[in-house]
Amino acid sequence: MAINAVALDILAKLARNCGDSGRLLSFGYPDVLVTAERLRGTCGEQVAASVEYRSDAPGILRWHGLDASAGGVPETRSLLKCLGVDSDFIDIAPSRGFEKQVDLNQAAPPELVGQYDIVYDGGTMEHCFNVGQVMRNAFAFAKVGGFIVHVNPLNYFNHGFFNFNPTFYYDWYARNGHPLVFPLYAMFGPLLDPKVTVLDPYKPFKGAAERTVLVVVAQKKSAAEPAWPMQGKYRATPGLKT
Repeated sequence: MAINAVALDILAKLARNCGDSGRLLSFGYPDVLVTAERLRGTCGEQVAASVEYRSDAPGILRWHGLDASAGGVPETRSLLKCLGVDSDFIDIAPSRGFEKQVDLNQAAPPELVGQYDIVYDGGTMEHCFNVGQVMRNAFAFAKVGGFIVHVNPLNYFNHGFFNFNPTFYYDWYARNGHPLVFPLYAMFGPLLDPKVTVLDPYKPFKGAAERTVLVVVAQKKSAAEPAWPMQGKYRATPGLKT
């Protein structure tokens, strides 16, 4: 789980919409993996100069298959605070000691419902078996007007329980009145130099690079829980419309 240059650019843009008291909830603690140049270019010189760095950067870089030449690793809470948002983290176990212990396979804890301007799933949902409940929880955690960000695998085989298709997100969010506010991105390539291409929510496609992930950003427009969707291509089939 990580925040790379593409995810950081999205989070920085969303943070600007939060005002002075924005709150972000992350599924797990994501390591920030960006070059110093990209950090300055995305967040500005002031943020780059103010952010705290992790003392365990060499081990974190090795864990992600990078060497020390990649540079330092910004501390995620510090970076988000420099962007203007306070952050909370949930996980199945508090491995770093500050996460709220939450099983996303179960209904969202009431005290967390409707509390967050940004909900960030940077690669957790694929590891949870009860995917429908995870989507309900992500939606529930967000305030009305808030944003939900998913970074989940398209074709990262046996990485988790599931891979996902663009129609999965579009039919859940947009078909229920919660628009996607960025294009549907397919992200691929090296961690420190990611590439993106835009996917259509319904059209088939070929040739996705190995270990491509989807990057999806939706805005919650009402508190009404989304209905379980019918897949879009079937909604468009005569005789199956409801």
